[in-house]
Amino acid sequence: MQLNGIDFSEEEIEEIELLKELCEGMTVDGVEIVCFEVLSDLLNNRVKFEDFPQEVLQTTQLQVNDYVHFWSDVDWFESRLAESVAIKFSRVLGN
Repeated sequence: MQLNGIDFSEEEIEEIELLKELCEGMTVDGVEIVCFEVLSDLLNNRVKFEDFPQEVLQTTQLQVNDYVHFWSDVDWFESRLAESVAIKFSRVLGN
């Protein structure tokens, strides 16, 4: 699938869907974890990219980056897919 010209593999999309389910209703320091839901909505064309407020897209990028940073330090966790998604979403946003 593509998002603003950036290809996401089937494996990356499956990872996003799994993480969306795992993070449903989760909050950290009172802030809801929305990043995987937003990515899922975008990749599945449920919501258009331009319909998301810029602040939601920025929050999504920050949360994905925080997720990658947290799990990349855990030896037993394979964070390769999450890292790839974070890089690609950053490119989607033009960063």
